[in-house]
Amino acid sequence: MTRVTVASVNERQAPNRSVGTLGLTFVAVGGVVGSGVLFAPLFAAQQAGPAAILAWPIAGLMLITVALVYAEVSAMLPVVGGLGLLPTFSHGQGVGVATGWVAWVGYVTAAPIETQAMLEYVSNDRAFDWLFVAEASHNGQSALSLPGIVAAAGVLAVFTALNAFGVALFTRINTALTWVKLIIPIVVAAALLTEFSWDPVRETGFAPEGMTGVLSAITTGGVAFAFLGFRHALDLAGETRRPQRTIPIALVGGLLICTVLFTILQLGFIGAVDPADLNRGWAGLDQGGANGPLAAILTGLGMTMLAKLVVADAVLGPFGAGLVSTASTGRLTVAVAENGLFPRAVSVFSRHGVPMRAMVLNLVVGLVLLIAFRDGWSELLSFNSGAIVLSMCLGPITVVALRRQVPERSRPFRIPALGVLARVAFIVVSLIIYWTGWDTMIKLTIPIAVGAVVLGYRVVRDRGLVASLDLRSLAWLGPYYVGLLVLCFAGRYGGGRDWLPNGVDIVVVAAFALVFFEWGLRSALPPAAAAAAVAEVPEVRVSDAGQR
Repeated sequence: MTRVTVASVNERQAPNRSVGTLGLTFVAVGGVVGSGVLFAPLFAAQQAGPAAILAWPIAGLMLITVALVYAEVSAMLPVVGGLGLLPTFSHGQGVGVATGWVAWVGYVTAAPIETQAMLEYVSNDRAFDWLFVAEASHNGQSALSLPGIVAAAGVLAVFTALNAFGVALFTRINTALTWVKLIIPIVVAAALLTEFSWDPVRETGFAPEGMTGVLSAITTGGVAFAFLGFRHALDLAGETRRPQRTIPIALVGGLLICTVLFTILQLGFIGAVDPADLNRGWAGLDQGGANGPLAAILTGLGMTMLAKLVVADAVLGPFGAGLVSTASTGRLTVAVAENGLFPRAVSVFSRHGVPMRAMVLNLVVGLVLLIAFRDGWSELLSFNSGAIVLSMCLGPITVVALRRQVPERSRPFRIPALGVLARVAFIVVSLIIYWTGWDTMIKLTIPIAVGAVVLGYRVVRDRGLVASLDLRSLAWLGPYYVGLLVLCFAGRYGGGRDWLPNGVDIVVVAAFALVFFEWGLRSALPPAAAAAAVAEVPEVRVSDAGQR
């Protein structure tokens, strides 16, 4: 049987291992801290009231379980485009194609989304209102004007150009941007805490909606989805120095930094709300308009300079997130090409050690998406969040499977009680997919079907490809996705029928996840096949910890 192994990956890739611990940590942080900082405290408070401060640490701990399982396997196998390539080692090329394609669908929409978000904030200044047409479209959004499309295309091109000169330059730029993106919210939180009052808490109580409100803040309030930006660090894992140290610190440390930041910011927001604005409860709280609730509260407190800084941060946030997305999407595209879905020529790295052809492909696709969704780009958000979460489902299974398949392989970062933690992480991923809702998941079926058509075309062109897909290892993914669709349809999120009572739905999803975890684990490659694939990646040993 002809199989595309990781040997072919290494032959074509020549990435520079120049990303250090701070650089990779800030890639994770930069992916999480974006324009959402402006609105996240309001959305969470609307769902849970003052108890929203609990939503951030709970969601952070949930996502840390996912980050930990990826930390072990990524430190052991530091490859470029890890989210799309790592499942290939445990389950073969077919699973790699499926997860890589779904992840790419989400990733390639990220830069266009961030670009439009940045331009929307800029257009709040009358000097830039030419970026959008005056009339709102049928969905209530203003469409990009023709000059706005040109400006957006220029921003996407800048993202690609800044990435073109190597990962070292990219990480320096991103680190500087992330410092700014961190410092401004910290200063804002400190300023709000100086005006902190218990009056809003006394007005409604600490948890007016109980634990249901906290869970709603995590789900519909967008708390869980805010943390998903940590995934960008996975895609640059193959370009890190001392991966055994850098990767775990970046993944877990990045999430911890963001958890603390958002929790403090949420606390400051809660204490600064005027009780007079709560006459309709926290759910009726509506502040800020286009510039967001934080800017509105700061203006109301007389802190106009800080309010302007918040608006400036709203522009820098999407720019930094778009820069990170461009880098990680390029690496993921390499993984998709190496698995056979895209032409292999896409995976070639430039003399600067970056996947330039992959980034050009993504730039072209991004431009098409900008034009196609210029008056309804919020549709892209559905594909972005749903696809990325779905693509992460293999991580917890892959790490346990590889423990069984290649037990002798050196693991520079080893998780204790992995069996328990990995199952919890798989439940977390399945819950987040369920919380995504029916409307989003059914729309995601369209690009999944497109991926199947593209794969069919590739198989027709390359008869040897079908023999390497390891269909037995792939078979469980279809029923898993269909089962998730059924649960979303029966659930109460995003257009679901609300047949599953609150609390019962979590138990049902958890039980469903545990069943498919076992099926996915039993579908792994035979140990000999997995060992052959893993052997193609240079081993990182614990004794190398002191080496650069």
